[in-house]
Amino acid sequence: MRKWLLAVLVAGFLPTCGLIVCAADAPPTPPKPGAEEAPPPPPARDPLCRYLIARGNDFLDIFNLKLSLSDDLSFLVNVRATRLVQLGFGRFSGTKVGFEGPSAGIYGEGRTEVGFSIFYWAWIGRKTSPAGITEDAQKTNRFFGRVDDIMAAPTYREFYDANRPWHTVGATIALPFLPGIEAEINPAEAVDFFLSFFNIRGLRIPPPFYKVDAAPKGERIPAPDSIRWHGQEEFERYE
Repeated sequence: MRKWLLAVLVAGFLPTCGLIVCAADAPPTPPKPGAEEAPPPPPARDPLCRYLIARGNDFLDIFNLKLSLSDDLSFLVNVRATRLVQLGFGRFSGTKVGFEGPSAGIYGEGRTEVGFSIFYWAWIGRKTSPAGITEDAQKTNRFFGRVDDIMAAPTYREFYDANRPWHTVGATIALPFLPGIEAEINPAEAVDFFLSFFNIRGLRIPPPFYKVDAAPKGERIPAPDSIRWHGQEEFERYE
């Protein structure tokens, strides 16, 4: 009787702990004798857990942060309050650790940029490998995730657009042999984060996430003005 009562109490208590164990795997079902062992199914998540993870990713989309270590000739400064109000000049060559929303990666970058307001020009080359980026970054092709050999110069991608949406606010600084930083806030993603709580497609800010070709080599990269719709991936286009 006590064991039965304890089982009922535990069954009633576990749903209240959903936020703690929502990502835990269910215990595997032992295979039948003589049967081939099937691959384990992906761990099931509680709908509330999936909702909270999606909202957390929507929140992370607001911020872009890149930490860098540059060579002895790097000097780059940029300040920006939308594309209309920006000023920058310099060059950078080195290694970066980037966080773009829930995407993260380590990659090499060369960058030269100069200008003010809408008269701003930038040349960017990047190289990385799938081993250096997260699964989300590889799916969305952040940081040029399809490059196979990080040491092969021919795979260094040229990207002439700085790929910053016109409404973003941020700053960049890189100095010789010193750690640098590039930080950015995306107000459109901030509004999207607020609207995402209602989970209604008509309220979301268009356009949803999609890719475009990056000149001149046809690399498929995220469109600068597109946003992520976490929890509504059916509206996103990855190819």
